[in-house]
Amino acid sequence: MANYFKKVLNDKSLVERYRQVHEYEVAHGGHAHHDYNHVVNVATYCEKILKSLNFDDEFVSEAKIAALLHDTGALQGKENHAQRSFEFAKKYLKENNIHLKNENLVLEAIKNHSDGFETDNIIQLVLILADKIDLKKSRVSDAGKQVEGMRQCQYIDDIQFEISDGNFMINFVCDKKMNLEELNNYYFTKKVFKAIQFFSNKLSLTPKVCINNNPWEEFYSAN
Repeated sequence: MANYFKKVLNDKSLVERYRQVHEYEVAHGGHAHHDYNHVVNVATYCEKILKSLNFDDEFVSEAKIAALLHDTGALQGKENHAQRSFEFAKKYLKENNIHLKNENLVLEAIKNHSDGFETDNIIQLVLILADKIDLKKSRVSDAGKQVEGMRQCQYIDDIQFEISDGNFMINFVCDKKMNLEELNNYYFTKKVFKAIQFFSNKLSLTPKVCINNNPWEEFYSAN
């Protein structure tokens, strides 16, 4: 099954589609990139999280495929892109003769990755989590740097996380230039917190969320 992931990862037509997504977002002033770099980051996060929880290689591989396909629908913009990504992915798997053991879970995850927090689908939960925490500076577009809240993400240099002893530890490494109050008030920050909390609850983990190794107080007050 790992070969299916490599097949998708190295598919030049998919790389080209995400290049077109990037061009569309630049042309239309998108705030955050939904490009190839982003989906590969999300796949990497999915792998690390699921392997830490001892899911088998086949399951991990299929979650990573969901990650690679989850933003294909952004070619026509962010609105309703999850539904379009679902439709693209369903057709893509069939046309490329890719048979997944958990195909229904993969497609459901893609379809609901924007807001489907309340689910028993682990692929969906990890996709939402990995997608939401990818707030590194590489995601912020030039237009996004002009948007209150979003512009603070350009100061997030790295996201570190580890699952051990029943704890889900996540640390956002940030430049001192970042205005934390503004980031706290940004609507998307609440989605990040929600994704962390729902995933932790479903897997019986205790979330420990930090900024520069200090507790992110806003997370704890929100939960």
